Amino acid sequence: MKTRADAWALLTEFTKSQPLRRHALAVEATMRHLARASGVADAGEIETWGLVGMLHDFDYEKYPTEQDHVWRGMEILRERGWPEPLIKAIGGHAFYTNIARETPMEKAILAADELTGFCGACALIRPSKKIADVPVESVTKRLKEKSFARSVDRTYVTRGAEEWGLPLPELVALVLVAQVPIADRLGLGGAPAADLADAPVPPEPPAP
Repeated sequence: MKTRADAWALLTEFTKSQPLRRHALAVEATMRHLARASGVADAGEIETWGLVGMLHDFDYEKYPTEQDHVWRGMEILRERGWPEPLIKAIGGHAFYTNIARETPMEKAILAADELTGFCGACALIRPSKKIADVPVESVTKRLKEKSFARSVDRTYVTRGAEEWGLPLPELVALVLVAQVPIADRLGLGGAPAADLADAPVPPEPPAP
């Protein structure tokens, strides 16, 4: 049985960048919140959704190209005995893999990934630098500004909302709320982010 501590150990083995580690924690929090919002009540299943969020980009720092990213990660996960449903969900979060997103968990990681990072970027340009102060309308407005957070592919955001089955503003609201309990850890609470360089597994993100 793989645990959250196992996932953190794998993430930190392959990912040394603190921003990428923070992104993993942010998407984990979003995935857990989406699980609860969709009616998942079992703690083990909620954790699995979270692990998909934590590990979805664990291979990206070492293998950033479309030829390698996700594919190498899936290979490593299989070699190390991670469950296939988690591996498939991670594989489906990139359009170029052509892996079908069929289960709610598989659709959730598409909905969570790019939008979580974008919401964080919206928080950092506010005077308070607090994600709790970001209105939904600010996020949806910024999504229309191609010059803002250029690295975020808007197609992933819009398709994520469509496949998840919510209007984009409602999905944005869920993502924003999910980040608030761990905002200080992410650097989105008005102060510099916590140091994750040699950190043990951070505490499990509480429910918003």
